[in-house]
Amino acid sequence: MRRKTRRTFQPRFFIFLALSLALVVGLVLLASAAVNYLQERKEQSELQLPVIAEEGTQTENGAEEQELTGGVRPKKRLSAQQTYSVSGSDTAGMESAVRVNNEEKIRDTAPRAMGLSLINKDAYTQLPGVITFGGTPYRDSFAYGTATITLKATHIVWQAMVGKLGDYAGTSWTGQPLLVRWSQEVLPTLGVNDIYKSTQDFIEVIYPSADGNIYFYDLITGAQTRQPINVGASMFGTPSLDPEGRPMLYVGTGLMKKNARGTDVSYYYAINLITNRVEYEFGGRDYFAYRSNWNAFDSSPLIVNDTLIQPSEGGIIYFVELRTSYDPERGTISINPGDRVKYRYTGPNYNSNDGRGKRWYGFESSAALFRNYLFVTDNGGMLQCIDTDTLRLLYALDLGGDTDASPVLEEDGDENTLFCYTVSQTTYQGDDLPMGWGYATLKKINALTGRTVWSKDRICYVGDGSYKSGSKSTPHVGRGNISNLLICAFSGAGIPVVDESGSVSSYTYGGRLVAFDKEDGTVVWSIETEGSADYVSSPLVLYTERGDAYLVVCDRSGKVNLYDASTGGMALCSSLDLGSRIDSTPAAYGNYLVVGTTGKGADGSEATPRIYCIKVE
Repeated sequence: MRRKTRRTFQPRFFIFLALSLALVVGLVLLASAAVNYLQERKEQSELQLPVIAEEGTQTENGAEEQELTGGVRPKKRLSAQQTYSVSGSDTAGMESAVRVNNEEKIRDTAPRAMGLSLINKDAYTQLPGVITFGGTPYRDSFAYGTATITLKATHIVWQAMVGKLGDYAGTSWTGQPLLVRWSQEVLPTLGVNDIYKSTQDFIEVIYPSADGNIYFYDLITGAQTRQPINVGASMFGTPSLDPEGRPMLYVGTGLMKKNARGTDVSYYYAINLITNRVEYEFGGRDYFAYRSNWNAFDSSPLIVNDTLIQPSEGGIIYFVELRTSYDPERGTISINPGDRVKYRYTGPNYNSNDGRGKRWYGFESSAALFRNYLFVTDNGGMLQCIDTDTLRLLYALDLGGDTDASPVLEEDGDENTLFCYTVSQTTYQGDDLPMGWGYATLKKINALTGRTVWSKDRICYVGDGSYKSGSKSTPHVGRGNISNLLICAFSGAGIPVVDESGSVSSYTYGGRLVAFDKEDGTVVWSIETEGSADYVSSPLVLYTERGDAYLVVCDRSGKVNLYDASTGGMALCSSLDLGSRIDSTPAAYGNYLVVGTTGKGADGSEATPRIYCIKVE
């Protein structure tokens, strides 16, 4: 009788079997995820891409032809064929100087004609999206295109956690993300995950964070489109993309850190978005700056004629010829920067060490540009108008206090001039106010003459003089059905406390959202909130094709509020509580907006910092 043979299995057989099973399961899950991803993009991409007719059809004489409801006539644009010149010449005792690189020679003007000019804001870029702070060189829109809004509701589409570096987490001020729809020529060359290189209507979210990373997401799904890029230092401000659509990103750090020599330094970076690496950096410690203790970069730059225009907190504006070389066929991009031409300034009562009661050097606002005229506000509370061809200071104007909010430009074809709107922080104790309260000043300025059209003060908290409230929020210059309005947001606003006789006895701390009439600065409507629900985030307005306006404001209690601005602005349509303080300014593409939180609760407690995508319907 034949003996039965017992077959034994070695342990490695079971290991092989388990690995094979895991591989099959993994492939099934991967295929399922891919199908779900494509289905999700198909379903969510049913959103119509924005109709880019945000300000009507411009005729040859600059008039806009657009039918609006509500009886508000839109502003005419200035003629692209006409020459406009700045006649203002009062520099208020301020002086400027120019230096090339680190050479010893200090000049009165630029070493050559700089050739930095734009006919109007439309000439800046053809790249779809929000690619710099305020969207355009006029700093006048945080939203791209138009939105379709029927329900007047908001909901969270996706969210992503971000980290912390030192004392800072999440996204800070100004902290506006970039939203960009890459061209079909550029898309295959990008350093994104392969699935996106052939994705139709791919819109990428680019978001620097205080944790030292730059994050990248698909606007529709929230999936990471590439690995975060780490620069090793907190970024607070808003970056800018090359307006020619070439894959190069420009961003600076908001804090200083010690270098190998133990010197406090801050840097500005050019990020190659093909290799996802730093292509170039500059900064460090610039001894041409009058401000001796700080040189960070919160301003969002402009790139004009392949030249970077970058204000710094050290009080210098850098003009750097980039010499960009991009080959889409080979998939390469590089820059070979030329001279760093540096503009600095000084004036009465400026102090190099940030002394209390003195004017401080430095720029935290983002500069605005019309033709060859650059408008920039500083920590000393002055508006400067600079000729970008000669780098000569043309005029300066006192704004009433430290002005971190960016100047906003508006063409007015009826008046045949350009207006500039500014709003300050509360820097000084008000002589006629209770202790701890001062004034933030809002101004409408004829940008070509340098003369103030009107000026309005709002009461805000100043404490013992070491604290600045007022407004760090960049105003919104209304269009469409709110073409008559200027919308501003204030932090530390003085909410009146009225006694039994009807008189104001004191003020409490809060937030204030105000719509001013552009014509004379009178208040059209005002919304006040007490406590932590104040604002450093800038107001964002979504417009429909017919010009209806929906106002989105993010406050420091963590709420995202939606108002129907076309019907008086007072009616709250929708509110979302994100559970963490919002200092950043959102950006929108169509019906979708993106904003980050700080990682601090309204009461100062710890909270998880996140980036959110919100849909307005």
